[in-house]
Amino acid sequence: MSLATDSAPAWMADALAHSPASNEISVDGCPIHYLSWNADDRHKPGVLLVHGFCAHAHWWDFVAPALLDHYRVFAIDLSGMGDSGHREQYRISTYCREIAAVIDAADIAPATVVAHSFGGLMSIQAIYRNPAKVSAGVIIDSRINFPRAGEESAPPARGASEQRPKRIYPDFEQALARFRLIPPENSAEPAVFDYVGRLSLRPASEGWVWKFDDRITFSLDYTEISEAEMLRKIDCPMAFIYGEHSVVAPRDVAEKTVGYMNRGRPALCVPGAHHHVLLDKPLALRELLCELIPSLHAEGADSKSG
Repeated sequence: MSLATDSAPAWMADALAHSPASNEISVDGCPIHYLSWNADDRHKPGVLLVHGFCAHAHWWDFVAPALLDHYRVFAIDLSGMGDSGHREQYRISTYCREIAAVIDAADIAPATVVAHSFGGLMSIQAIYRNPAKVSAGVIIDSRINFPRAGEESAPPARGASEQRPKRIYPDFEQALARFRLIPPENSAEPAVFDYVGRLSLRPASEGWVWKFDDRITFSLDYTEISEAEMLRKIDCPMAFIYGEHSVVAPRDVAEKTVGYMNRGRPALCVPGAHHHVLLDKPLALRELLCELIPSLHAEGADSKSG
């Protein structure tokens, strides 16, 4: 897809020159779409990128190219989002199977999983359930669930309790004008914002609708074990990245999260970023990942040799 603004910086066009291929597998009867940038570079270790809630794999288009020199890079569309199929019900266990299935289909096990927000929660679950498939994990600005104390109640539902009819926009530009992030704070380049918005829409019989399935917000279940408790038991190297101005995982939440990591390290801040780090500061994020992933691999190799 071409950039919609003439003011887009050159680095964006350079990143988009690396056009990913589309792939599809079936997981529990649902088509799961994923992107691959350099699938034929089979001598390189693999990285799987996992997007956030109601987002899609193309959110990574400006980050992935920086990893191609040293890694085979893939990005998943979780079911009900992006170009993957929709389900009648959405389950955490199903998302874990989707992540594991793409790792297998791409033949990158054990992979490094890099995941944002909701994708980070699902990836922690997937790593916990599939330890042999993952060599390292990088969680970006995810607000995990911490252990409940005593009679403390379960966390509230993540979304609405009942489904509302999906809004249909009569034309593409009117729909695109309504594209918003949740939470709304961001410092993304207008061209980045426009790009991911355009790839968030699909044609419908009477106009245009958002690709994500509204049923996710009221049908997704919860696990009895918190992500924090899972982090204590995950044996591969892990890292946590947060945005300097994030309202989802600010510094105190980030530091509390890494405190639960069995093999973690101090939380890493991306200056100037809000929650949507990969849109706000893609250049800073990809530079950080290019330094971080090799260090995680080295730590994993040292632990095995020791």
